[in-house]
Amino acid sequence: MKANMSYRAAFLVMILFGCLSAHSAEALVSTEQKNLGGRIGLGFTNQMVVTENRTIPALSAKYYAGRATAFGLGVGFDTKSGDNSLALGLKGFKNVFMESNTIFYLGMGLAYVNHVGSKFQGSAFLGAEFFFERMPSLGFSFEAGVRGDSTSGSFAIRTIGDTFLNAGLHFYL
Repeated sequence: MKANMSYRAAFLVMILFGCLSAHSAEALVSTEQKNLGGRIGLGFTNQMVVTENRTIPALSAKYYAGRATAFGLGVGFDTKSGDNSLALGLKGFKNVFMESNTIFYLGMGLAYVNHVGSKFQGSAFLGAEFFFERMPSLGFSFEAGVRGDSTSGSFAIRTIGDTFLNAGLHFYL
């Protein structure tokens, strides 16, 4: 009886593995690419600006002017007394590789930050935006690159790396 159950379990695992393999192979040969041309995404991003001790979350809009080009705008603020902040940022994106549920891109950004003094931040980055198959209008993004900071009289260049857990999310209309 135990041997019979072991054979059944092994058979079910093989069927499940075979179904998953067939589905994966089908996804690999798919020529369908994500196309968000003409759509606007509304959401949030933590990728716009950072201060000495935190990022400033921003409400964000991302517009795909065409299949390979997008532009982003972010606005973030905090009115906490004694620790207030304001962030305004613009980004440009160039898609370099697209799959059915993923877009890989290069980009540049410029942001104005007002938190314990005013400064500008420029950035150059690479990133990805991915979509779940059953939620094709919801994009999760993450980025990595370099960011330059100008604070009254000083300049610093830092590496950046954001995960999808704290980076960005857009719902495309």
